[in-house]
Amino acid sequence: MRARRLLTWGLTGGVAAVILWAAGDRIAHGETFRVKDVVISGHTQASQAQLRHLTDIRVGTHMFQADLSRAVHGVERHPWIESASARRRFPGTVQINVVEHLPHLLVALDSLWYADEKGHVFKRADSTRLDFPILTGIDPEMIEAHPVLGRHIVLGAVDLMTEVGNHSAVDTNEVSEFHFDSHRGFTLVLRNGTRVIFGFDAPRQRLTRLSQMVELGLDLSTPQVVDLDIDTVAVATPLPR
Repeated sequence: MRARRLLTWGLTGGVAAVILWAAGDRIAHGETFRVKDVVISGHTQASQAQLRHLTDIRVGTHMFQADLSRAVHGVERHPWIESASARRRFPGTVQINVVEHLPHLLVALDSLWYADEKGHVFKRADSTRLDFPILTGIDPEMIEAHPVLGRHIVLGAVDLMTEVGNHSAVDTNEVSEFHFDSHRGFTLVLRNGTRVIFGFDAPRQRLTRLSQMVELGLDLSTPQVVDLDIDTVAVATPLPR
């Protein structure tokens, strides 16, 4: 009786092993689990063809041999892509999801570049899409040599731009550029030539002071220099027309 049980278990184990081997062989060498498509979603600026090329995943590659980490790093090399993720969708699809940078302002370096709200300068600007405020005054060599400092300056401009949009003292449609100077800090330049000097400190209090000045009769439509980079007072100096 015992021998019979052992024989039954042995036969059962052998059959199970054969089934597992066959299943494993089918997965390893069959066509079912081959990459048939690479699907990319989330992009509007980057082209499908460029991103597909950067994944470096060939149709016919076994699903378990598709290097998803390399595909993600490849896609993130595209200047429009901020981040990417990848997953396998069995039986034969690799799914790539991307998040693109959103241009927030232009940065004048060797030419105009896009920067996002996180301070990343990520792509040379397209001449057909230049309807963003401009940050000037940054040395291109400084950006390359000290990217962290460069990003900090861009973030300062983004913060100033946001605060200006939240105050009624300045018509955002009249904003021409945000200028940075390593000695004076940030200056807001209006289309009529008016320059409002903010300096290095957080702009919210300076804008509150500017709002009070406008309520008291300061006319920013008249070309002038308004220096807010003083602790207790502000100085407005008319410019010659």
